[in-house]
Amino acid sequence: MLPTLADVLELPAVRRARPRVVAGADRLDVDVRWVHIAEVTDLAHLLRGGELVLTTGIALPGDPESLQDYIDGLASAGVAGIAVELGRKYHGALPEELLHPAREAGIPVVALEREARFVEITEAVHSRVVNRQLEELRESERLHEVFTELSVEGARPDRVLREIAELSGCPVVLENLAHQVLVCDLNGEDPARLLASWESRSRGARVSGRTSHDAPTGWLVTMVGARGQDWGRLILITGAAPTTRQTMLIERAATTLALGRLLERHQESLERQTHRTIIAGIIDRAYSDPEEALVRARAVGVPLSGRKLVGLVLRLRESGPGLAAQARLSDTAEGV
Repeated sequence: MLPTLADVLELPAVRRARPRVVAGADRLDVDVRWVHIAEVTDLAHLLRGGELVLTTGIALPGDPESLQDYIDGLASAGVAGIAVELGRKYHGALPEELLHPAREAGIPVVALEREARFVEITEAVHSRVVNRQLEELRESERLHEVFTELSVEGARPDRVLREIAELSGCPVVLENLAHQVLVCDLNGEDPARLLASWESRSRGARVSGRTSHDAPTGWLVTMVGARGQDWGRLILITGAAPTTRQTMLIERAATTLALGRLLERHQESLERQTHRTIIAGIIDRAYSDPEEALVRARAVGVPLSGRKLVGLVLRLRESGPGLAAQARLSDTAEGV
């Protein structure tokens, strides 16, 4: 949620100084964490990374070797860029002895062609940084409230996924570890397109860690499980690189799903719930296109094309007490 260097260059306080990018124009998407005003050359140890360094250049050395050392120090600190005001030491243009090592190090350099009020620039950038951090905290609190309420309600997985889809505007899929779709909310997208060959596409997604993004597919994937036992993956189809908000959203939702699974461990499995939902949809003719039922069934690992569906009734020979009978029914249904 931090502003990029390109964002900073568009701030009125910076625009008044007539900024001109003279090196690293292809790296303006770098995040700016803070602004540091410095007229000394040995400042690398004072930086933490992500700073935009503002200077008049008055104390910069004139020999190429010392300028190289200056840039090397800033590169090692991980600065976001350097902005040099023209007029005090450098008139008209910055020396190539400064620009060349900056290009080599991948550090953007901005020449400020008018006298700049460094304090105004610092205040403007810091306000933007702090405001975005506050926005992120507010969004995190909102997501926490939404999914805490769902957890308390004992919301079913389809309800949780509906909330994810509405908050993100993206399709979302919950699959088991065999890469079969358990629940999905496609947010109005075509099921035939998104769920086609799902298992093979899911196996081909390259992800690592508990939450990661697979750029070729545009999937943001996080593991779902608790107590060291993962049982599924939650996939948000973002298309592009995910935002911080989307990452927070999917991780918070995964926690809610994992908690729900623990609370409902004596109830039927998600796989069986999914089977029942598809069968009910076929019986009730809930699918506008019969092909949609086939696509959804294939995604959960039950191919129906060219098959006949036969109804089967199982009856326990002994009934027994209510809770015990219900447990036996659940165990028998799971086995079948």
